[in-house]
Amino acid sequence: MNKYDLLRAIARITHANINIKGGNYFQDEIFEVIRDSKKHGSVTQEHPVPLRNPKKKRKHHYVDILCVDTDSIIAINSKGKSFNNTKSEDSELAEYQWYVSALEKQYPGKKISYIILKDEYDPKDSRMNVYHYLNQNGIKVYNTEEYVNNYGVDFVELDRRRQERCVVECEKFLAKEGFNIEKLYETYN
Repeated sequence: MNKYDLLRAIARITHANINIKGGNYFQDEIFEVIRDSKKHGSVTQEHPVPLRNPKKKRKHHYVDILCVDTDSIIAINSKGKSFNNTKSEDSELAEYQWYVSALEKQYPGKKISYIILKDEYDPKDSRMNVYHYLNQNGIKVYNTEEYVNNYGVDFVELDRRRQERCVVECEKFLAKEGFNIEKLYETYN
């Protein structure tokens, strides 16, 4: 394996297991905190919502975390630290409004709130303009740490568990690809 292929393999494995799966692991942690709080009638993860629009190809949306109460629904989209600045404010808002409309059809008579939990969300950060726009137009955006504190959880502990799980999984995949984990760690000063 040449140097390029070696570094590419390391980048592929670490990006997949730390960044991408790390977001999924964090969503799992947040889901468990909200579910175990018993503050909602029911809490589910990856809840399918039928999208009924014959003009669009997409047939379902999956809500990361769905909280169902007697009179209301809270749909939660969990977002990590990174963000995509190529999306337009209007297209993002239209997409979330489409999801809200689909939830209104699935749960008639209930108040629907679709919110975004964004890692390190800062309402003063100009790089997060899409999130600010959503926040100003009915799709509330919350800093993940501040939001989960409402459920009496230690955010630092939650993040530690995510990191620990990421490291274990990443080491597993590196070893499977033939990397000596101990030697890899020895190279770090």
